[in-house]
Amino acid sequence: MAEIQINNKSLSIRVCPNGLSFCTYAPGQEEPFDYKVWDVNHTISLTANLKSALMNEPMLKQSYQRVNVLITTPHFTTVPVVAFQKEDIQSVYKFVFPKDTLQHVSYNVLRRSGIAIVFGIDRNIHQLLLDDYPRARFYASASTLIEFFGEKSLIGSGKKMFAYLHEKQLTLYAFDQGRMLFVNTFDAVSVADLQFYTLNVWKQLGFDQVDDALFVVGDMEQRTTELSEKIKYFLQNVSVIDRGEDFKDRLTMGNTHIPYDLQTLLICGF
Repeated sequence: MAEIQINNKSLSIRVCPNGLSFCTYAPGQEEPFDYKVWDVNHTISLTANLKSALMNEPMLKQSYQRVNVLITTPHFTTVPVVAFQKEDIQSVYKFVFPKDTLQHVSYNVLRRSGIAIVFGIDRNIHQLLLDDYPRARFYASASTLIEFFGEKSLIGSGKKMFAYLHEKQLTLYAFDQGRMLFVNTFDAVSVADLQFYTLNVWKQLGFDQVDDALFVVGDMEQRTTELSEKIKYFLQNVSVIDRGEDFKDRLTMGNTHIPYDLQTLLICGF
């Protein structure tokens, strides 16, 4: 029985700028999730930190049925599925990010959304993870959120924008009844910056201040609340996403300690 439980477990590794975290899921357990943030040593590279984690973290030494790697990065671009060829991903990535020479280029095909995400991963990190987990599957944070937000945008009427606050960045996703209109990541630390980018994109897309809706979610509760309160002076329909409500019938059960993009990876069914 114990061996069956181990074999049913999955591991998700989240790699973000200057950060690493790990989450295991064991179906059927009373506490199915175990989440840990690695204490990063900022005097060495993220690759060196990952190598240390792989050598010393007990969570990473078990056997898993499936291993997911979530790359939270602004270095991604979208390609319509009808025009996507996996043989072209290197040239597509190089065209969008010509200065990125140390990246392994990967992709996710999002059938429901009708687009492919082409994204970069540090070559050394990619190789380290493949050495330990040859069958690991790599996903861009944007991939999981596009699929998840795209589904949510079908509820109700009007266009919808989703603002995801994570690390020192803001990623904006905009949809018209499931059809993606816009996605981009901005470096934004202050609430003023967050407000500027959100309202600027809102205006550029021609969203309506009354009929369309903005949903805010983030891994930093205070900044999320502050942004939503300030934006309400300009937009009528502004809501903070309630994770408990969002995932009440899902596996992650609204655990706010797990980053939101990682939560969506766990329930999107890639």
